[in-house]
Parts: sequence; structure tokens; C-alpha cells
Amino acid sequence: MKYTSLRFLRVLYPIFKIVLSLILILFFVTSLLWHIWILSLCCFLLITILWIKPPRAIFVLLLLLFASTPYSFNKISSRMDYLGEIIRETGSTALNTKEKVGIYLGNISMGIVGFAIFAPEVSIETLLLMDPRGKDRVFDSSFAMKSPHIRGLIDDYTSKVKAGKAPLTSKRIPLIWPGKNTYSMLDYRVALAVAGGGLFLNYKPADEGYDIDCRITIDVKYSENYQLEIINSDYVRLYIDEAIFSAMQDIGWFHPYYAHYYWSMSAI
Repeated sequence: MKYTSLRFLRVLYPIFKIVLSLILILFFVTSLLWHIWILSLCCFLLITILWIKPPRAIFVLLLLLFASTPYSFNKISSRMDYLGEIIRETGSTALNTKEKVGIYLGNISMGIVGFAIFAPEVSIETLLLMDPRGKDRVFDSSFAMKSPHIRGLIDDYTSKVKAGKAPLTSKRIPLIWPGKNTYSMLDYRVALAVAGGGLFLNYKPADEGYDIDCRITIDVKYSENYQLEIINSDYVRLYIDEAIFSAMQDIGWFHPYYAHYYWSMSAI
């Protein structure tokens, strides 16, 4: 058994190394196009270390990568400022090919980062924007129930149904998270994927209580007027200006669509 496990790991490691190298190459090229020189250097060195294997260098490099994070965040925000200004003043057609490719790769990078922060739903939504078919997507998933905010909305409506104060089929319930930003760090996985969408509930009387068919529908697209502020301090700034990504929709590089999440539950 132990021999089999070691053999499996030996087979798996080269595949892992290739996949990680491809991700690092993507980040390297994206960093160059976004003028984040330290991050691009770190990605290049990580790729080299991954294949040459100097044992101590990787720790020094990871320390450098961590230390340069504020610089990288500020460079990303500065690039957002620059590209956002171009788009708002002269429109999406003013972007040159290099800038379009940089934004396109930036979208892929954001999708990969979403997996890294354990938010796979928003990652999939982000990456599917590159599908030229732009067709609606249907997911059988109850992941939204991980959100206290979603559960609270359902509990509130259920109480009204039980009291006879609401119909068995709800109208659209807007999904807006309270606070300074739309997104809440307490349930960021759900908020990142469905904030701005709508919750729909359909109640069916059962022997005990109700069976509830739940659906969330979200219009997956970038909005020209929306900015997501992530960090804003005296020395570090990081935000996402959706205007630069909405420009890619205008020129046909990204393709908006509707995502529908379905699940069922019971209420006694």
C-alpha cells in the first residue's frame, strides 16, 4: 500500500509541476502587461526554481513576494486608474491590442485567484464570460445556504408564509449585502458569486411544513459604473474597476449571460 501511494505521488508530481508552471506563466505575462515588475520577476524566478530545485532560494523568494505585496496592489490600482480613465474619456475602442490582452489575461488571473481563496462559484462565473456562446448556465447547488444572509432572507419569508402574510411563490428578493461594500467577508464565497442577483422561492405544502424550491438568478456581467474597493489605507490601495472589463464586453471579447442556481429544502 505504501509503495502504491509513493508511486502515485511520483506520477502526480510532474503533472502538478506542469499545471503550476502554466499558472505562473499566466501570472508572469499578465504582470508584465500590467507593469507589475516585481511580481513578474517573482513569477519568473518561481518557475525557474520549480524546475531547477535550489532548496533555500524558494523561501527567500516567497519572502520577497510577500514583502512586495503592497507594491503589487498599488500597481494594480494605478493601472486600473489609467485604463479606467481611457475608457471613460474615449471609450473601449481607444484600447490598444496590448491593453486588451492584458485585461483579458487579468480576467483569467482573477478566476484562478478565486479558486485559491475558496470561492469556486465566482471563479467559474468569471471564466465563463470568455465563452462566446454567452448562453445561460444552470447549476444544481445549495452553496448559497452557507451564507447567514441568504438563510436569514429565507427564514424571514418562510415566517410570513406560515403567518399567511406572503404568497407561496415569492417575487424577486434582491440580494444586497449590508455594509460599506456589497460583499461581506463573513460569507464572501456566496456574496462574490450572487450579490446583485435575485432570490426566488416556491413553497409546496407537505405533511409537515413546506417543501421549498429555491432559485438564485444573477446577471453575470461587468458594470461600467461599479468599483469594488478591497483595501484603501494610507500606504496600500487595491480595488477593481469593472469599467475596464465591461469595455471587453463592448468589443465582444467577454460575453454576459445569466447564471441560475437551484436547490430544494424543507421548512417545518
